[in-house]
Amino acid sequence: MKMWLFPLWVIIDVLVSLCALSLWITAPEYKTLNVGLTVFALTLATLLSFMRWNELTVFVRGQYFKRVLYHALNVGLVLAIAGTVNYLGNKNYTEFDLTSEKRNSLTDQTIKVLEMVKAPLELVVYAKREEWKPMVDLLKLYEAKSKKIKITAVDTDIRPDLVKAKKISQNGTVLINYNNVESRFLIADELSVTNALLKAVRNENIILYMVTGHEELSCAETTQEGLSELCAKLETQNYEVRALDLTKTKAVPADASAVMILGPVTGFLNSEVEQLEKYLAGGGSLFLGLAPAFKAEIYDNLTNLAKPYGLTLGKDVVIDRTSTVQGSEATIPIITMYEHEHPITRQFNLRTVFPLSSSVSRIVGNDAATIIAFTSSFPGSWAETDLKGVTAGKAEFKEDQDVKGPIGLLGVGERVGGSAARDSRFVLLGSSSFLINAYQNQSGNSTLFLNTISWMVNDEGIISFNRPGIEEYPVILSSQHIQMIFVIAIILVPIIFFGCAIFIYRRRRLL
Repeated sequence: MKMWLFPLWVIIDVLVSLCALSLWITAPEYKTLNVGLTVFALTLATLLSFMRWNELTVFVRGQYFKRVLYHALNVGLVLAIAGTVNYLGNKNYTEFDLTSEKRNSLTDQTIKVLEMVKAPLELVVYAKREEWKPMVDLLKLYEAKSKKIKITAVDTDIRPDLVKAKKISQNGTVLINYNNVESRFLIADELSVTNALLKAVRNENIILYMVTGHEELSCAETTQEGLSELCAKLETQNYEVRALDLTKTKAVPADASAVMILGPVTGFLNSEVEQLEKYLAGGGSLFLGLAPAFKAEIYDNLTNLAKPYGLTLGKDVVIDRTSTVQGSEATIPIITMYEHEHPITRQFNLRTVFPLSSSVSRIVGNDAATIIAFTSSFPGSWAETDLKGVTAGKAEFKEDQDVKGPIGLLGVGERVGGSAARDSRFVLLGSSSFLINAYQNQSGNSTLFLNTISWMVNDEGIISFNRPGIEEYPVILSSQHIQMIFVIAIILVPIIFFGCAIFIYRRRRLL
């Protein structure tokens, strides 16, 4: 071999070895490539060693090699200590989140869900390699909080066989394997991950029955007046929604986790109400959402169900003049005041909208109830009892008839103990329009509803939570600014460094 070829092959071998080492660290999933480069580097190193075996033997016996070996051992010891510290740090993870919005920390609700993980749980991310970082970074927060969670990532461009075998149709799909049961979800944010984990670790199915037969709001209705959006969100949380016609049954099904009556137009038969009474007496939970009844007597037998829980529905319409400042009508209260001591609204700060709502209040002397959403104080709001005046577009506060604000709009009650096997919970909402599709995207209505359902069924995990928004301060760059950055970073700075290097080199040559 020519003299100049040997150093070239040595340089090639060193570069291949460094590439192999880097790939093993940064991309261990490419096993075939990594093993191939490693074997090639070792084979080439062995051949080069045999070619210069005599010279290599003389070099090893020399003093220079001993000094090199001494320094190499020192460097190796330093790297070993650093590696040990890094290993101990990974095994004993401590999190410090200094961001003002706590964007790099998991919520308390998520941590509760992680406490439910009792067996090894594997999360496999399917996405292009360049898309991995935000997904894996989020999942690592979960892995750091639970030693039972293991994360792996699959490059969909490299492993089309796995993509086909697992029937992956979209990048960002995450497969969950828990107790040999596989499920999947599309990762978007903390809420999507936590809900998917809750779905995987939950031991029982939660079945919600929605009463029909009285022209109630419908999950099948996709218009602005329908419930399709809320029902879809319930189903994504692994809540099964079923229809229930009380005229065709003798009792509420035993597997009902909760019953919902949402916006009925016609009244209920006494036989239907009796089924609901027996269900509540046995520890059932009921969500009753009613529109203001301009013929209020049709709801009387239903609203009587709320009285044992300390709740009553007013025969009125809530007027909130502060809503007009925000561009709404006075009969569409925009709410930002909540009872933060209750689990449903403890961390809830979103704006909600209660269109055309009746007042919900506590019965004096009954401590079982809590009003969790209410309007501003009088004179901003009041409960108008002159329903004909509201219909005619004339609503004025009358001291002897109307009720001064703050006015309750959503109340919850609970009966604990007794002969029932579980606690019974009741939710009374004075606005059925609160639930419709028209008010879900521009407000926190769906979040509040889902939190309420979670409390009703005594779900120890999480249905929904609100995260503080990221405060963004955009930087607007003109074309001149971009050109200046290009000239400084790409042209000027390298020229300065090269100039300094040439100056230092020439100066050292003259010394």
